[in-house]
Amino acid sequence: MLRIGLVDLDTSHPQAFTRILRGMPGVDVTALWDGRDVWPEGYDRQFAREQQITTVCSRLEEMPEHVDAAMIHGVNWETHIDKALVFMKAGKPVLIDKPVVGSARDCRRLLELQAQFGTPVFGGSSLRYASEVTAMRSEIGPPDHLLSVVASGPGDFFSYGIHTTEMLQGLIGSGARSVRLVASRPVPVFAVAFDHPTTALITLQMPYHEWSIAAYTDRGLRHTTVSVENLYRPFLEQFVAVLRGEVRGDLLSGPVEAVRIHLAASIALETGGEVLLEAIPEGAAFDGKTFAREYAESKRKQAVPQR
Repeated sequence: MLRIGLVDLDTSHPQAFTRILRGMPGVDVTALWDGRDVWPEGYDRQFAREQQITTVCSRLEEMPEHVDAAMIHGVNWETHIDKALVFMKAGKPVLIDKPVVGSARDCRRLLELQAQFGTPVFGGSSLRYASEVTAMRSEIGPPDHLLSVVASGPGDFFSYGIHTTEMLQGLIGSGARSVRLVASRPVPVFAVAFDHPTTALITLQMPYHEWSIAAYTDRGLRHTTVSVENLYRPFLEQFVAVLRGEVRGDLLSGPVEAVRIHLAASIALETGGEVLLEAIPEGAAFDGKTFAREYAESKRKQAVPQR
């Protein structure tokens, strides 16, 4: 039995992920710890009762002995690495929910720590593994068939916008070289150049809740819209495959590159120019503490957590 622990209960993902994981053979969610960035004292025990989770840890450091892997769901991305490190040191694989980190410094640090400890680190956005994206990639075939790609999605610039960028990566892979501002109004649009010939346009903060991607190929247009129904299952199936040793290799550089794309896009939005990913300043960062505080203020007004 694979025992999985929940770290932070900030969003709706812990509940949704628990339900899906328990529907997989040989998988259970057995422990949790909440840092109370969003929900008050006592919410963790209430959640455990409702979800029939047997172990509620009073300290995060207690959890590794109770689980085989962990999932980090905190909305303050500035705390992700230190929480993941508890499990990396114990040799326990970890899933870091999107965005995996939020600064240039943490991008470098996370990759260095993963190389140091060798513990599998998975995560990022479920859009990367969406069935529609996977099917579209298979239909297009080798990437040399691609001419250009347009990806669009809703939500705030970084925490939600990164879904759109990881959806794009799910289709065309990694290897982003630079980001250039195309338009700032009515919504921000960026051109992302890759090491391979494909150039992609990313349109963020669309005013409707829908993700779409259009690929122009040497054989015509291919287009898909990602359904939010059953969106999490392929993502979690991939994580479980990692835990069982069925999937190996580098699963972290893509989500980290997505963060760097957004850091470069943020700079481009201010300067109006093109930003090389290798030239992003070390101090470039999105403010995770402020985002978490504003998120908590909004969600505590509601009876239950929302995505």
